[in-house]
Amino acid sequence: MKIFPKKLSKYHLTVDDLYCHPGPQELFNGLSLSVVPGKTIELRGLNGCGKSTLLRVLAGLQQPDRGDVTRYVEAIGYVGHSVGLAGILTVKENLKWASALAGVRFDPAVAHRMLVQFQLLIAANTQVSELSAGEKRRCSFIRLVLGNYKLWLLDEPFTSIDTFGESLVREYIQTHCTNGGSAVIASHASARIEGADQVVLGSC
Repeated sequence: MKIFPKKLSKYHLTVDDLYCHPGPQELFNGLSLSVVPGKTIELRGLNGCGKSTLLRVLAGLQQPDRGDVTRYVEAIGYVGHSVGLAGILTVKENLKWASALAGVRFDPAVAHRMLVQFQLLIAANTQVSELSAGEKRRCSFIRLVLGNYKLWLLDEPFTSIDTFGESLVREYIQTHCTNGGSAVIASHASARIEGADQVVLGSC
């Protein structure tokens, strides 16, 4: 992973000749792509074809066998299968904690608005460990938005949320990219993400 956060670039992230063979199955070989401001890339493919692995590589959490990943933004917002929340903290405490980790000022008004939108206001003072899977997923997405990251890496963001929640997440993704952000999203949802470039992984 190469990081040039102070260097002016038309890209948020680039991938060049990526090769990953973590087990008996080769996931991708010679993969190259560019993530630019305003763009969403949707990763498609059957389970086991490397979508989650690629996101982890882009986030710097896993090393490829070969190839270069260059990031031109300082911090990224990554939400994997694990929602990244502290179970012993309340919803509101998690949002404050996540904002501090991201180095941004916690905005109570914005947090309150999003808790209302995602129907979590009544659970604001509830420990995350007591939430349902869908509530945890929605809380994790609010955490992502409050972090003010330029680049989002999302692994199946529509999992465990209802149709209303999925619609809100899709709206926020579109707004994020309209405002100059970017996103790489692994998804198996039947509905494609509006305006996204499709990258199909694997031949499995």
